[in-house]
Amino acid sequence: MGISTKFMGFNIKSPIVVGSCGLTSNIETLKKIEQAGAGAVILKSLFEEQITQEMNVNIKVYSANFSGYPEAYNYIQEHTKGEAISNYINLIKEAKKNLTIPVIASINCITASEWLPFVKMVEDAGADGIELNMFILPSDISLSHEDIERLYEDIVHIIKRATSLPISLKISHYFSSLTRFAQKISWLGITNLNIFNRFYQSDINIDTLETIPVNIKSNQDELFNTIRWTAIISPEIRCNLTSGSGVHKTEDVIKLLLAGADTVQIVSVLYDEGLNFIVEANNKLQKWMEQKGFSSINQFKGKLSVKKNKDASAFHRVQFMKYYSGIE
Repeated sequence: MGISTKFMGFNIKSPIVVGSCGLTSNIETLKKIEQAGAGAVILKSLFEEQITQEMNVNIKVYSANFSGYPEAYNYIQEHTKGEAISNYINLIKEAKKNLTIPVIASINCITASEWLPFVKMVEDAGADGIELNMFILPSDISLSHEDIERLYEDIVHIIKRATSLPISLKISHYFSSLTRFAQKISWLGITNLNIFNRFYQSDINIDTLETIPVNIKSNQDELFNTIRWTAIISPEIRCNLTSGSGVHKTEDVIKLLLAGADTVQIVSVLYDEGLNFIVEANNKLQKWMEQKGFSSINQFKGKLSVKKNKDASAFHRVQFMKYYSGIE
């Protein structure tokens, strides 16, 4: 009985993919992730945390000495970015030396042109693929939904021209027509679509009158939205599908595969339960397949997607009236 599946065009030994996070920035932890049975790993996104954070720290440290010299700020920015990129390239090389599973570099971006030279460096370093982790909040009143979708499409086109590596696009659910967009973007030649990314969320402290970050990790309730969209999107796209956000139990992996995912991405649960969750999830999947008489994931993947599920209307229903109309 095998639990192998497809991810970004690769045959991988397990449908569990460890997403970009602090755990995937350390070689020793990466080794343990592979030993636990993960099918692939996505290295920690370079630009969101590393470059921005280090740049701000460096500018703050040296701002007193360089006050009034804007060229000094430019130097600090370029030096910080260059050092961060160098460290990231070394991480890719070390990961490829020590791991046999696919190693995917992660680019957190809104525009692509600034990072085109880096894409080539990632390819030369030996990465097996690139994940574009994109989130453009549709808050600008001057941008239509067509404008926002075009930004995603343009970045995919630019990155595809810059590299021969397979590309995975990680997106949010903030689209006016998510299924249509997912299908359209899959036609552009990406090898994988990843739903959904997590983004910064804010609360308000009424004592200090400040905004504060909240919900860094996912929670179990987020899974149901992921299941819904996996079931709806999976039959419509022309690439592999990775689903995540809300996976906190071993059976959640099975649920998303039944809904149509090729792979399941996990992050938050590893911080809560440890890397042994990967072992337990793989074992749970194998035992469940044996009980149901399945010898491969392909035999049941997407069995409960919208186009194969006799109760598919449940995924489109948005009101509770049918269930709660008799409750007072």
